[in-house]
Amino acid sequence: MKTFPRAFPGRRLAGPILAAVLLAGCQMTSFEKSPLAAAEGCDPALVGDWASIGDPPDEDGEVTLRLDPQCVLTYEERKTTGLVTGEPTTVRVARHGAHAYAWVDAAWALARFEEDHRPPAGDIMLVRYRVDGDVLELWSTDDKPIAHAIIDGQLEGEVIAADSELFNRLTGEQAPAVLDRDGLFDAEPARFRRAAKD
Repeated sequence: MKTFPRAFPGRRLAGPILAAVLLAGCQMTSFEKSPLAAAEGCDPALVGDWASIGDPPDEDGEVTLRLDPQCVLTYEERKTTGLVTGEPTTVRVARHGAHAYAWVDAAWALARFEEDHRPPAGDIMLVRYRVDGDVLELWSTDDKPIAHAIIDGQLEGEVIAADSELFNRLTGEQAPAVLDRDGLFDAEPARFRRAAKD
């Protein structure tokens, strides 16, 4: 990946970052503040255990998301060394227009994926989601176009980029309309299937 030059004013550039975010590669966009006010309580449709749908199918269940009625999320990942369970975190949810959104602490998300990089305290990682029957779809941010929009002054923020690793931070008070921006989210979602109850 191209390393963006320091000539872009107000954009912070730093060294390499590791690993992946929600199975999507070495990149992520965080928000200094959520562009939405959190709803009261949790979305009942999200509560339960969700096992990742793999590609290929023999990778089904590599990740399990467990969300309790208080909207506390536990992330579990099946590795060659066994099952790894991360520290729980609170999920916030909201709706904007026709879509539903959820967010977690960005530092928590990076720690779950064994990242050394940490955004400033209070930053969040936001996804768009949809529950369709027993399938949960999660759209992460499309980070390369967001980086270009920050550099071009279309979005307020900063970019950290080096080699194949990219981190963006959208700063200040982002209006809810930022979520309507074309290309803000990946075209293809990560997919999860509701786990059968014991």
